[in-house]
Amino acid sequence: MSKNELHFRTEDLTLEDVDKYFVETEFDRQTIDALKSKKTVVLQGARGVGKSFLLKVAQKEMNEDFSNSKTLAVYVTFNTTGLLQTSDPERFKHWMLAKICNRIIREARKKGVLQSKSSVFATLSSDADDDAIASRLETLYKSLEDAWKNDSAPVEADSGIDPEMIKDAVEDLCDQAGASRIVLLIDEAAHVFIPAQQRQFFTVMRDLRSPYLSVKAAVYPGVTYFGDSFQMSHDAELINVSRDILDPGYLTSMREIVIRQAPDLEPTINRYGAVFDAVAFASSGNPRNLLRTVSDASPLNSNNAQRVLKEYYRDAIWSEHSSLGDRYVGHRAVIDWGREFLQQEVIPLLRKKQRQTGDPDKRVFLWIHRDAPAAVKEALRLLCYSGILHEAGTGVVATRGLTGARYMLNIGTRVGPEADPVSAANWLRGSSISIKRFVEFGANHEAYESIAKLDVEKMDEVRQEFIKSQLDRTVDQLDMTAFARKKLKELGFDTVGKILAASETDLQEAKYVGTVRSRQMMNIATAAVMEYLSG
Repeated sequence: MSKNELHFRTEDLTLEDVDKYFVETEFDRQTIDALKSKKTVVLQGARGVGKSFLLKVAQKEMNEDFSNSKTLAVYVTFNTTGLLQTSDPERFKHWMLAKICNRIIREARKKGVLQSKSSVFATLSSDADDDAIASRLETLYKSLEDAWKNDSAPVEADSGIDPEMIKDAVEDLCDQAGASRIVLLIDEAAHVFIPAQQRQFFTVMRDLRSPYLSVKAAVYPGVTYFGDSFQMSHDAELINVSRDILDPGYLTSMREIVIRQAPDLEPTINRYGAVFDAVAFASSGNPRNLLRTVSDASPLNSNNAQRVLKEYYRDAIWSEHSSLGDRYVGHRAVIDWGREFLQQEVIPLLRKKQRQTGDPDKRVFLWIHRDAPAAVKEALRLLCYSGILHEAGTGVVATRGLTGARYMLNIGTRVGPEADPVSAANWLRGSSISIKRFVEFGANHEAYESIAKLDVEKMDEVRQEFIKSQLDRTVDQLDMTAFARKKLKELGFDTVGKILAASETDLQEAKYVGTVRSRQMMNIATAAVMEYLSG
């Protein structure tokens, strides 16, 4: 099969594709039901684990059941928040509120619950009709996005909206239209390396909660700052998105994920079942990593799988993590230390125990004392963001009754250094991995010495004009399909800056690209750009 037949990103998919490719597990069903419920939910997971996919499944199910439930699903992506790196802290707040209102109005219009002269949102714009209000709000948030190019340029920043006004407008909408409630599904909730934006977002998320409005937000682990006013235990339910590699149905569901997208692969997967299982196990429950490595190993066989596991888990995944240091100089020290800590301390220690003792538990977990230096914890959080580590419990009791945090090492990075990573992955898979068995690193381990005194708070004070410095980067560096990349190049949008400046109308100049396709391509391109810029 062609490498480009597998879609790695939810942005590549229509809602119909999402439904067709969805492989449901018990955890997925519980998560989707929570996303459709009245409660506030924070959906947390590393890149590629399927947060956006689950939000889209929930949206589709609510859309299909709208006539019965009268629950209006409003999907909003905040993937362009990185363009609001500005000296005015209020710009992000007003951008966010304007975008939320705009999406509510437009989704309500699609479902026929807003009439052309409805006054439900009249308080937002001097009794203008909702189309005019939506247009004004769209102009506002787009002008705020563009303001990063010239931070000194005057720009309207005040949306005239606050959370109480949104709650009142939503309640009026539900009363007048017979809707029961609105569910906001917010993807890419706040740019991962701008803590001030994140704190603002979670304050607004808390303030928007009402009987008629609930907010669900997808965030990354390790790099999310909730702020003092948002308390997870009281204000939301935290759901960590990860597929349990120890679940008996894990390999079956991962196999189905690939076959749903590429049915022609099923005979090959069946023929090379043990090879596929090794690749799936190495992905550690991350569908994007699975699809990437299966695609790169095409045609799937033992030799290709060996090559890809070595290339991706020895080099590529680490290079992606290290590139965060190039983008966010303030975090460079902890990013580099985290890589060295795993590659030079943790993984060799795990392999040494394996060779010397033949330990049947095949350790893939590590434990860090709760009093370890702040810089160490920051490094581990960033490794979780990259998907190299997975948090597997806090307050875990270790030797001598000490407590700390437990992490699972990505299986691919665990077996990548082996001469035969396919056999190594199957060796691990075939044994009794125990979450109770881990290597321990105490509060003052010698490996911490080089960064123990690093001031973590000062890292967040380092402001980089990163986006402006990256505008000339080529489109080839973006994570998107070859078709989308080719079309962008044909139109001359061959750099990050040109894509950010493009419009859907510009994309429609390409052959075979109409209104629907241009919207999809714009979403894909913007998402790929923003993920690249955010690391």
